[in-house]
This record gives sequence, C-alpha cells and structure tokens, in this order.
Amino acid sequence: MSKFKEILSKVAEEHHVIVIWTAVFLFIFFSFLDEGFLFAILHAFLLTGLMMLISFIETRLLVKHFLIKGRHALFYLLNVIFIIFFAGFLMIVQFDTVDFVQNLSPVLTQTEETNILLMIAVRILIFLIVISVSTITYLQKIEKENQRINNELKMESLDMELRYLKSQINPHFLFNALNNIYSLVYIHDEKAPDSVLKLSEMLRYVVVDCQTDTIPLEKEIKFIDSYIDFQVMKLEESRDVSFEKKIANSGVMLPPMIFQPLVENSFKHSRIENDPDGFVHFSLMQDENMIEFVAENSVKTVKNSLTRNSQKSDRGIGLQNVKKRLSLHYNDNFSFVTKNEDNKYTLIIKINL
Repeated sequence: MSKFKEILSKVAEEHHVIVIWTAVFLFIFFSFLDEGFLFAILHAFLLTGLMMLISFIETRLLVKHFLIKGRHALFYLLNVIFIIFFAGFLMIVQFDTVDFVQNLSPVLTQTEETNILLMIAVRILIFLIVISVSTITYLQKIEKENQRINNELKMESLDMELRYLKSQINPHFLFNALNNIYSLVYIHDEKAPDSVLKLSEMLRYVVVDCQTDTIPLEKEIKFIDSYIDFQVMKLEESRDVSFEKKIANSGVMLPPMIFQPLVENSFKHSRIENDPDGFVHFSLMQDENMIEFVAENSVKTVKNSLTRNSQKSDRGIGLQNVKKRLSLHYNDNFSFVTKNEDNKYTLIIKINL
C-alpha cells in the first residue's frame, strides 16, 4: 500500500510532464489522421515514444555527465551524432510502417522520394527542439533544487544558535561546568582561570561562530576538546577517554557543530560516570579532501525496557539530524556507518570534501 502511495505521489509531482507528452501524442495523431487511423496511431506512438527516449537520454546521460561537468565540446558532439542517428532511424522505421500500413489500407498515399530530404530536415528540427527544451527544463529543475537546498541551509543556519544552545550546551552541562569551576576556584586551583576561559570560548563558538554556514576545522576541534575536558572534570575517578587527531589542514571548512552531537551521544550512552569499565574514544583524521570521524563508546546493558527504548530513541534522533545536515551540505559525498557489537558502539563518518 505504501509503495502504491509513493507511486501516486511521484505521478502527482510529474503531472505537468504527463500532460505535455499527452498533448504531443494527440498533436501527432491528429496531424497524420488524414492518412488513416492506423497510420496515425502508429506514428503517434512511434514519434512520441522516440522523443520521450531522446529526452530521457539527454537529461539523464548527456546533460548530467557532460554539460554540468563542463565537458561542453563532447556534449555538443554527442548531440550532433545523437540527432543524426535518431533522425535516420526514424526515417527507416517510418518507411517500414508505411509499407506495413499500406498492405492493410490501400487508401494510404505513398510518400514521394523527392520529399525525403525535407522529411529528414523536419525530423532533425523536431529532435533539436526536444533536446533544447529537455536541457533547459532539466537545468531549471537543478537550479530550483539547488535554491531549495540553499534556502534550507540558510534557515538551518538562522535556527542553529537557539537549537544548539538548547540541545548541546544544555542547562545540565552548564550547571556541571560552572559547579566544577566553582570547586576549582574554592580550592584555589590554578586551572580555574583556564576553565572559565574554555567555557567562555565554547559559548562564543555557539553564539557567534555557528551563525555562519561553515567554520574552520580547528574551531570544531577546539570546541570538542573543551567539551571533553569538562566531561572528564566531573568524573570522580579516572576513566578511559581519548581523542586522537591527525590533521593535515586545520583550516578546512565544514558545517559548525557537525560532530559535537555525536560526542555528546557517546558520553551519554556510555554511562561512563557509573561504569568503571566504561570508555569513550574519538578520532578525527583529515587528509587532502577527506575527513574521517570515529566515535566509540561502551554500551552498558539497561534492564529497564522503558529506559533502553528511550536511549535508542534519543540516539536515533540525534543521528538522523546529523545525517540530514551532512546530506544538505555534501549531497551523496559522505558515508555514515554504525556498528553495535561486543558491548561497543561504533560510528564512522567519512566526508569527501
């Protein structure tokens, strides 16, 4: 049933295309109707089907893989070959159709040989129009889709400050951070000023830097480092927490706070505060045009089914939000893999910049 609804939805979206091709079919049919019904219906199916095939090949192959990628000379050359081939193919098939129909309907008049060149020219013109219209329509569709994506990114950027202040720098985290800083100040620990500065920089990052579409990788790394420091600071005992970095170019631009939700998820679901054997491992590698982020955390079995389902739901929502942002920024140029085995949860993201 869902598959049927999906098909109906696609048909509804492309209803204008169906109307156009139906109009083309009827125009061809009535144009040849004087030659007989059978001749007209065969030519209408033949010519309309061929034009639809040409339009499909033009947009899905030639425009997509040659014109858009800047291979203009090859694009135009293939189009010339394309038009000549289909014009000749149509002439041969149409003459065979004429012979076939004449055997059934002697009333049909035979096409004179003197009109062959004119007929070829007309068919070349028709295919040229189909190719031109298809190309322009497809390019407009791509431009419209790009505009839609840009608008979504703009709206996401405008909403990012409030959304991340609520979801990432949440009151619970701020309370713990301030409480830890207070403890350091109370005992006159020399780390207190640095901790205040770190928290200030984290808030500045969220409030100021996250208003832009992209930020340097080094700022994202610095934010994660500070977040991890505060998480470790509140642990009463030493825990297995690490963040390995191998960066070739720290100035690479990427969406702000794209990895932070994953870091928070790892700490949250590892239950490292209550589990002495718990661990949280992160690694971030950047080489040339590739970024790889890996998050690993222990998975402690939760007996309460409601708590377990809630944890899965929270993690799922967070991961879906990250995947959506990656898709908006990088289209299909990324991979998102998760594994849950041997009491260890692993998430691997690879981005092709």
